[in-house]
Amino acid sequence: MSTNNVKKKVFRALTLSLSIHACFASAAAFTDKDFQSQSLGHGVYELAYDKGQNALYAASAPSFDKEKTAGLVFQLDANSLKINKKIATERRTFAVALDEANHILYLGNALEGSIALLDTRTNNVINTIQLSDNANPKKSAHVREVVLDKKHQRLYISGIGGKDSGLLWVVDTQKQQLIETIENYDPVGFAVDEAADKVYAVTGKGELLTLDGKTSKVISRVTVDPKEPKHYFLNIALNSAKKVGYIADTNTRDILVVDLDSGKLLHRIPTPNSIAVMYNAARNEIYVTHRNDHQISVIDADTYSVKHRITTAAMPNSLVLSPDANTLYISVKQDEKSEQADYVVKIDLTKF
Repeated sequence: MSTNNVKKKVFRALTLSLSIHACFASAAAFTDKDFQSQSLGHGVYELAYDKGQNALYAASAPSFDKEKTAGLVFQLDANSLKINKKIATERRTFAVALDEANHILYLGNALEGSIALLDTRTNNVINTIQLSDNANPKKSAHVREVVLDKKHQRLYISGIGGKDSGLLWVVDTQKQQLIETIENYDPVGFAVDEAADKVYAVTGKGELLTLDGKTSKVISRVTVDPKEPKHYFLNIALNSAKKVGYIADTNTRDILVVDLDSGKLLHRIPTPNSIAVMYNAARNEIYVTHRNDHQISVIDADTYSVKHRITTAAMPNSLVLSPDANTLYISVKQDEKSEQADYVVKIDLTKF
């Protein structure tokens, strides 16, 4: 490699480092101790907000031991974070999606490759839909993400398997039946644009998939950043007004801003690698959890500058927003070897 090429690489690396530092240096700094929190237990994952009950649901898988397959769903008071109920389930729960109108909380059973339907009025599991077929290696996978398309009464579930064996499952929520198993796309996270009749999925191969919301058929598949082979896209949030998506990547730095129509990469928001991403249209803000860096970013969706940075004692994971868009809830996970419990943080966004 020539001296000039070495200098160019060093310059690019230094520029990126300075850009990230400058972006975060200008942000207002907080810690999770500045906000209300509630200790729960081990293995807490995704959250859902039930407006009708003014409640927050937190899914958990208390143990990964083969003999301990039971799950637990916490129901918290959305105001005080007091634990109202601890709902036991036969299978461990990870992902959640709430159909509030029909009083059903969908629970993703990652290790069993199934979806459990919890009646939020009785707190009983009323049905379990088996998705993964362990007898067929091509149709065997663990449940990762569960997203509801209320308009078209469909549930989209990503299945994570071995190399090149990711699955996309589609469930008819009226019939409570699996209606489609789509192979060879390796989907990881989803976002639904009901008004546009579109469903967007990001993949572990750095791709953006667009599905027809009416038929669930894949209509486009684009590699967002072909020059970077290490991308593993985890989640996507939509800004439908601007027709852009914000993609969180667990392998590489930056939130990627993409054009939803073309899949073209429009901008990189300098941040550490990410887990969850959410767009709040009411405040025009993007929220991101940086699990490895123990941080949460609040980003201005116009300037792409980090407005606030919240440092957490452990690893921030999932996000959910209150219906009035003024409160953000985050699940925070401890290291697997820690004896401390996972917890939920409640952030009053109007205080910023």
